[in-house]
Amino acid sequence: MRNVIMISTDQQQVNAMGCVDSSYYTPNLDKLVDQSVRFTGAISTSAQCSPSRATWMTGKYPHQVGVYQIGHVLDPAEWGIAKAFNGAGYDTVYLGKWHLGLSPADHAFQVTDYRTDGLDLAGANEDPRFHSHRDAVTTAQALNYLEDYDGEKPFFMKLNWYMPHPNAPVDQPFELLERYAEQFPLSDMPIPRSYYEDDLSTKPPFQRERASEGESELTVALVRRDAQRYRAMLVLMDLYLGRIMEKLTEKGMLDNTAILFTSDHGDMQGAHRLRLKGVIPYKELYNVPLLLYVPGETPKRRVIRDLVSTAAVTGTLLDAAGIPVPKECEGGSLLPLLNRDEAPAEEQIFFEHYKAYWGRHPMIGVQTKQWKYVYYLEDDLEEMYDLRSDPDEIVNVAGHGEHDEIRKNLRQTVEAWWTATGALTRPAIDDPHSNWGK
Repeated sequence: MRNVIMISTDQQQVNAMGCVDSSYYTPNLDKLVDQSVRFTGAISTSAQCSPSRATWMTGKYPHQVGVYQIGHVLDPAEWGIAKAFNGAGYDTVYLGKWHLGLSPADHAFQVTDYRTDGLDLAGANEDPRFHSHRDAVTTAQALNYLEDYDGEKPFFMKLNWYMPHPNAPVDQPFELLERYAEQFPLSDMPIPRSYYEDDLSTKPPFQRERASEGESELTVALVRRDAQRYRAMLVLMDLYLGRIMEKLTEKGMLDNTAILFTSDHGDMQGAHRLRLKGVIPYKELYNVPLLLYVPGETPKRRVIRDLVSTAAVTGTLLDAAGIPVPKECEGGSLLPLLNRDEAPAEEQIFFEHYKAYWGRHPMIGVQTKQWKYVYYLEDDLEEMYDLRSDPDEIVNVAGHGEHDEIRKNLRQTVEAWWTATGALTRPAIDDPHSNWGK
């Protein structure tokens, strides 16, 4: 039985790796890419931490388990991935960010803490409240677990880094790691094309409001500063990844350990003149990195461009271990795609968002090869993009008459999915310790 490790970052864009975009420096992630299958069409079920992570734990969409937003608790009575691995005789390990209320132990993870001998900040902030420091601690815990591993039982480890998620004050949200920031001169930092080309005139009015106030009142200088700090955090994350991979190699475990690397959602990084995240449907937030390394597999494609949902993460991890994928896993498994020569003729992926800290605008969406369609449930607004002619999602064509039949079909499709999967009928459990949105 294979060991299985899922490694996740927080708020990493799909192209935020050096082998894809040379403005980043991620040599260890690039090496993992060389060993893995890279899914370029992975779409998060929700571009917010808690809902997206609820999907990872259950294989279901956020609304199906009542985790609509940050501050909602994942019900421990829900079927979960640790329960499946436990039942198959695995040790189950959860280290790092959780963000689902209660604790990983309440969801049947056996190991949720470990010793931190040899902790090396490697340029991380010395203040333990900062994400870089927390990630250093998590990395030390994981390294010590792997060092102590005796091979008696297989293990499933969920290793969760915070970076490059911001946690500094909102006017300067991205943590400054001086040791690494200097390799990214501000003058070299890229500005997204849509920063200049999208005035948001075709978009919902709350997006224009968002772009013109508070920390999202952007300038070129601010976008470049965010880009520099974002890249510096990913350098440190990459260093920690390298240490994990070195330990697996040193212990002779790579030949029997499947690895899935992904992120819960992306970051706007100034695209569409928007910052950070929120009730925004664009690719910068929803398209996430997803790498899959399965020893012994010989995939037909090293880069898979098929549209896939992060609802498939749970089933994929089980499948990689040889554990039957249960019906609870809404997204199934990605392993069968490794034996497929090309994407299917028809593809569609669903996603959702409920509320951001700056506004409640519940939305549901569907993406196909050519189209992205979004419907705002309470605002009665629509967005639709022709991804072939407008890959940067600049012109909302939902009101264009020549596309009206397509728009109606897509709306029917997403509403049928929403209704069939329960819509907003699952009651949420509020976390009494969270003040988010209150």
